[in-house]
Amino acid sequence: MKIVLHLHLLLWPAVCGFTSENISRSSSDLARPTSSCTEDALALLSEAKALRQEASVLQEQLNREKEERIRKEREKVDNLIDLLLFHGMNPESNTSEKSKQQLLHTEEQVAQLLISKRMSFDMVNQCFDRIVEQANRPQSIDSCSPLLSLLLDAACQVDCIERKENPNKRWNGRVERDLRKKVCDC
Repeated sequence: MKIVLHLHLLLWPAVCGFTSENISRSSSDLARPTSSCTEDALALLSEAKALRQEASVLQEQLNREKEERIRKEREKVDNLIDLLLFHGMNPESNTSEKSKQQLLHTEEQVAQLLISKRMSFDMVNQCFDRIVEQANRPQSIDSCSPLLSLLLDAACQVDCIERKENPNKRWNGRVERDLRKKVCDC
């Protein structure tokens, strides 16, 4: 509050339109602002308040948009994980709902999907990070979740394919090594 008051006192001559000619007036004259100066100052204060409110509303809107973007990105990664690692529907089920029982794909199936869906390191890395996030426990090489293990083993299979034989040109051949390094860092 003191800073605002000092700033207000420093800016008061500029707000009221003082020039070098009327600075020579006595200090008692300077202490009495004119009514137009007061009105100008009040108008500026109310404008500043309105601008602060507008900035607050815009910040809230940005936060909502950011949360929505994060939610959509997580949903996209979750769908990618489901596509890569799980069989979606239980064919023996008579209901039209998705079955609660889901079977994991085999390592070969996941490796083939990584190739056919042209998955890049960034996409696999996002899946990796999301699986670690949802595991709610520290991951290590010795005790990682089955989903993480399946993803790592499939990435290793794709890494072992010669670059010229792999139709997925987005694959850099070091994905499994980089992901295992991240597991050690967890």
